[in-house]
Amino acid sequence: MDGSALTWREKLSYALGNFGINLPFGMTNAYLLYFYTDIYGVSAGTVASLFLIARCVDAIFDPMMGLLIDRTETRWGKHRPFLLWLAVPFAVCGAIVFWAPPLQGWEKIAFIFVSYTLMGILYSAVSLPLNSMLPTLTRDPRQRNTINALREVIGSSATVGIGYAALPLIKAFSHGDEAHGFLVLAAITGVITLVCMLNAFANTRERVEVDASVAKLTTAQSLEATKGNWPWIATMLVNFFFWIGFTGHIQSFVYFASNVLGDAEFTSTLMLTMLAVLIGTALAGVCANAIGKRMTGAIGAGVATLFTALMPLSDSHAWLITANVVAYMGQGLIGGLLFSLMADAVDYGAWRSGFRAQGFLFAASSFGVKLGMSVGGAAGAWFLSLAAYDAKAAATPAVVTAVMAGHVWLPAASYVAMGLSLLLFRFAPAYTRGQAAPA
Repeated sequence: MDGSALTWREKLSYALGNFGINLPFGMTNAYLLYFYTDIYGVSAGTVASLFLIARCVDAIFDPMMGLLIDRTETRWGKHRPFLLWLAVPFAVCGAIVFWAPPLQGWEKIAFIFVSYTLMGILYSAVSLPLNSMLPTLTRDPRQRNTINALREVIGSSATVGIGYAALPLIKAFSHGDEAHGFLVLAAITGVITLVCMLNAFANTRERVEVDASVAKLTTAQSLEATKGNWPWIATMLVNFFFWIGFTGHIQSFVYFASNVLGDAEFTSTLMLTMLAVLIGTALAGVCANAIGKRMTGAIGAGVATLFTALMPLSDSHAWLITANVVAYMGQGLIGGLLFSLMADAVDYGAWRSGFRAQGFLFAASSFGVKLGMSVGGAAGAWFLSLAAYDAKAAATPAVVTAVMAGHVWLPAASYVAMGLSLLLFRFAPAYTRGQAAPA
């Protein structure tokens, strides 16, 4: 049965699950900093600390979630139950983070810290099972490629779509109260998320049983698979630096358009350029087959670095659209390889240690993702804090400099580090020759 053709209903349901999960993820990445500073009246310095602490807590949770998935046994499988159990909490929390209750002082800080931290934990608790469920749907590599490509395209469309449509929709829902508009949009996206997750649970099946030896791995054995595993370390670092740059860039779009260009409505157009990531992702596999994964990733990092750094050359809308499109294509070249790089790291870890800790290594790799998001998000907010950013005042030269640091220079530097991290993606000569691992 595990080799039978998957129906398009199942493929689409799985992909729509990713769409639903990415909606609140994309909205928080793009607009939560702006919501906190400009709508809810929280200082940029406080938000910076919040982003750093909350996402570090979230990052620590991810490996534990991976171990929990490996040890879960239900009549629905190991992964699908989490889509059912956590659909409502995740959807509700995605709306609550954009709620602005009338709180002051420490009550307000406590509220945003708890709600945002819980949002991050719940995101991990639903996205990790969905991602790691892919190998259980079928053993056919062609069907896996098809469903993964569909998942990437539809999932990315949620991130880009909410980035593009959010501000016009918030304006339409606001009726003079922007905080109300944010909450209404977040509630609507929460309903869509709930429907998509429940649909994914109902219309997918875990056909391929996990090797019993994987399910019985101890924590110590799972950790053993990381020792001397340079491809895994490299992938962790690539994830870390990728998400520093991506988070810093995307969350500053609204500040860049408003404070540097003086055209807040241009935010939506800039957000739409993220679609170019899909072009790079589509080319990643072809390029990797021709010149290798490490070279493909290095080219992607170089392109992303160059065109991000060149953005300040002109404030022309045409130039900024072009530079963003090309930079995102570069990001797609390396981003499209991340799952494949991690799969290689799993194989290498099993060769070195004898333990195939797939769930743990995939989950642990997201530690780099969350840590990168925490640094990228916090750094942008800290830049604004150092510049004494005031949402109600006109942008000062210091604020413009701070926005450019978060929007251009931090991402460009992180992409350089991302490319250099690929130098660590190497294997022992015995492994490449197909020999047994040294005792």
